Amino acid sequence: MKKVILISLLALTVGVLNAQSWQEIFPDTLLQNYICEALENNSDVRIAQLSLEQSEAMLKAAKLGYLPSLSVSPSATVSKAQSSSTTFTYDLPITMTWELNLGGKQHFQKEIVKAQMFQEMELLKYTQIQLIADVANTYYTLVMLDRQYAVTQQGIQVQEENLRALQALKEVGQQNEAAVNQADANLQNIRASLPMLKAQIQKTESALCLLLNRQPDSIARASWDDVQSVIMDAEQSVPLETLSSRPDVLAAEYGLRASFNNVKVARSEFYPTFTISGSAGWTNNLGEVINPAKLLLNVIGTLVQPLFSMGKLKANLKVAQAQQEQAKITFEKALLTAGGEVRDALAECLACQQREEARSLQVEASKKAYENSKINMHYANTTYLEVLIAQSAWLDAQLLQTTDWLEKQQSFINLYKSICPE
Repeated sequence: MKKVILISLLALTVGVLNAQSWQEIFPDTLLQNYICEALENNSDVRIAQLSLEQSEAMLKAAKLGYLPSLSVSPSATVSKAQSSSTTFTYDLPITMTWELNLGGKQHFQKEIVKAQMFQEMELLKYTQIQLIADVANTYYTLVMLDRQYAVTQQGIQVQEENLRALQALKEVGQQNEAAVNQADANLQNIRASLPMLKAQIQKTESALCLLLNRQPDSIARASWDDVQSVIMDAEQSVPLETLSSRPDVLAAEYGLRASFNNVKVARSEFYPTFTISGSAGWTNNLGEVINPAKLLLNVIGTLVQPLFSMGKLKANLKVAQAQQEQAKITFEKALLTAGGEVRDALAECLACQQREEARSLQVEASKKAYENSKINMHYANTTYLEVLIAQSAWLDAQLLQTTDWLEKQQSFINLYKSICPE
């Protein structure tokens, strides 16, 4: 299976970017502030942090598993028989129990807890990376929606002018009623999209507020002209071994380590357990207080070798082995998934870059067509209706450009998630 994983990874084409911090990848100042706020206040991150604290506490307890346990159980009795004086009896024993499994059970249990703690640590990192990507994705979506809202408003103005021009042409007999109705329908269609854009902007703001653990409210963001895009180089190669440092892959690896030691714990149950029990204390059961220099001592050593436990020990071992195999499959899947995500993200980034270049040419050509149509109109070579049509095509190209821009940002955000840099 390891050979299969290695072959699959080597089959991945192209490389990935060098390690960058998220501050370098997301340079926009407002976005950086939102990311910092989310990392501090987000509910999922706080829950992951508390899970890590629990694992750390469990590890501290596991490290003390080699030490004996001590307990104090004082007791006192007051008794009185008929025609006799009251008797006070008390005991102050200190009990010690030390258990040592000859198969190394305590050591393996500690290793399990340690692996689980590292697993929670990597899951916390993975949660933070996903959160950073979600905040960036939502922020850039807001910028794109603002741009589309502004372009749509311009489109409404163009369609209104278009409708008035057609109505004027109809009055002089150069256009018919159908053309006017079609222009009016186009105008109403654009007007109908405006409130939907408002609703999408509000929903996106609420989604970002939820990530920030805020009450739903408006969100400040950069304008289309001032926003700073994601900075990543999808063409710079690094060794594919960096996939093994992804937090989700490491978490799966630590899960495999924990299951491996769990099998050892199950095997250690077949070994004998040596137990030493002892007690010491004071008592007046003999009718007088014992001199502390002559303490009552009681020490018992016990060696227990399991012989028959109704098949529970063998069943526990088989369950642990099956769980280890499950963890192995999970680790292999995580590694292969990581490679696939990197490959897909790189392909998406390259496709978005190529489409962005073509779309920029389309917008530039549409703009030139609109400007030339205005110039030609002055020389009676172009009608005013043709100018409005060219302007409408230019606005449509700008709307498509905003969508392409957002998809490009999202493709680099997906690449960031697949690489999981520090």
